[in-house]
Amino acid sequence: MANRAGSSGIDATLFRQEGPWCTAFVDASLGTTAAQEAADALPDTVARLLKSQQASAPDIDAMRAAMHPAEGRPSPVSRFVAVCDGQVVLDELVQGVKTEAPQVDCSEFPNLVPLARAHGGQFPYLVAEVGRDGGEVRLRHSAVAGVAEEYRVANDRDDAHHARRVPGRYEESKNQHQTAEVWRRNADEIARLVDEVARDTRARLVVLSGDTKARELVLSQLAEPTRALAVTLDQHTRTGGADATAVEKEVEAHVAALLAEDIRELSERISNQVNAVQPGAVLGFEDVVWALQQGQAATVVVAEFQDDHSLLALEGEPWLASEGADLQGSGALGSWPAPEVLLRAVAMTDASIRYVPAGVLPGGAGIAALLRWPKAEAA
Repeated sequence: MANRAGSSGIDATLFRQEGPWCTAFVDASLGTTAAQEAADALPDTVARLLKSQQASAPDIDAMRAAMHPAEGRPSPVSRFVAVCDGQVVLDELVQGVKTEAPQVDCSEFPNLVPLARAHGGQFPYLVAEVGRDGGEVRLRHSAVAGVAEEYRVANDRDDAHHARRVPGRYEESKNQHQTAEVWRRNADEIARLVDEVARDTRARLVVLSGDTKARELVLSQLAEPTRALAVTLDQHTRTGGADATAVEKEVEAHVAALLAEDIRELSERISNQVNAVQPGAVLGFEDVVWALQQGQAATVVVAEFQDDHSLLALEGEPWLASEGADLQGSGALGSWPAPEVLLRAVAMTDASIRYVPAGVLPGGAGIAALLRWPKAEAA
């Protein structure tokens, strides 16, 4: 039940795996004739772009094989694929993101920026649909399409309705008590499962739907930390009586509200820290590069994409340097667009990264970093 690595969903070990790497971020939508024609041409288009960047034949073949459309997914949807040593290492669908033209790269390290941006401040959350005879608990991620894992609690439906199945076998009050006890045991089992998955994945939200009585029982039996994350929906999709689209919209609304609150709190925290006597945050491109070089950046926050900058990627610490810098120690792998080098340095220094809307950072800054210790103490 491991959660995805980092707030960007990027596994830092990928940057430590020797290249070359090939990556592609492409439109995977279907639904129109034009989309189908583009999907048919996509493998050849991506293969041609990789060949122009001197990718190896095994890497091109692996990438070509992965370039298939997202069947059954609503548009827009994009696909991110990373290939190394002739093997597909990552293949992920990103729902709700439209890619106008294929973004294809071949480099010494993977260009994971499109995937990191799409993931944003992704977090795991649970959706539990419960009934008196059991329930399903689904682990999902806020910026990744589909269900990551599903867990099921299934008990005997006849036992849950024993009072009606065998009339007269027990006195009515005794029969009702037995039925209520079955429901309570089912709810207790589901609650224990929700607690376990929420704890192990560090879920940020728990959405409960289903039978009203069962939902109330499960909520009452959750551990206090899990109950604090829980919201309930007055929908019972397990019986087929609810509109699945309406349920999904409600879930998405709760996820969006939590993401918006995260961004608001992050903006306030940066503003407060930048203006502190001993600043705990820095603003601007050069200061963020400095913080990463010192291993001092805890979270890098990007509001503008920094495409007009380039940086040197280094073989070892401090992992990045400005163009024309007098390098001592680690040699330079080469010069790349700043977003790629910044993301690699974030991963290599065990920091995290957040991509936020323009205007979120103080003074209209395009990039900032929260620090592990106040800047004044580093002098």
